[in-house]
Amino acid sequence: MKKIKTILYIAISQDGFIADKDGGVSWLDPYNNIEGEDCGYHAFYESIDGIIMGSRSYEQILGFGEWIWPGKPTFVFTAKSLQVNRPEVVLVHEDVATFMSQSRSKEQHQNLWLLGGAELIKSFAALGLIDECIITIIPTSLGTGIPLSLPYEDFELAQTKQCKESIVQKVYTRK
Repeated sequence: MKKIKTILYIAISQDGFIADKDGGVSWLDPYNNIEGEDCGYHAFYESIDGIIMGSRSYEQILGFGEWIWPGKPTFVFTAKSLQVNRPEVVLVHEDVATFMSQSRSKEQHQNLWLLGGAELIKSFAALGLIDECIITIIPTSLGTGIPLSLPYEDFELAQTKQCKESIVQKVYTRK
């Protein structure tokens, strides 16, 4: 069976939150279109061949308007019935371990982007299924919110990159 690399690529506030207390990410808006800077996002996006997210993240992204990842297979973990209007979106009703085992046996994907949310990240982390973390630290404090719960002791810092507007990106690899 082929090894699938699962990469957590996520932005956090400087005080460690991935979303505000209501699950919102509008605090990222001022940093989304910094001229001449994507902090490696496009190169990362080209390197992945699938996206993994939870149902709340999926519903939130739908609220942004036009689907921003056309043609990229997207796996949405959910226990509920969701409306899917995109051919590349697949609802996943099994647990994380079963999904990853089936994905390895099908040998369809090499690099999967674990987008979030918090509960799905915890599930992948608990099973040791996150291979790399690319964490973009946004220079704003939320005070409260949904924290990034990651077992940093399982990872080592491989790279730190300074981006524009005091944004810092850290890359961690599994020990």
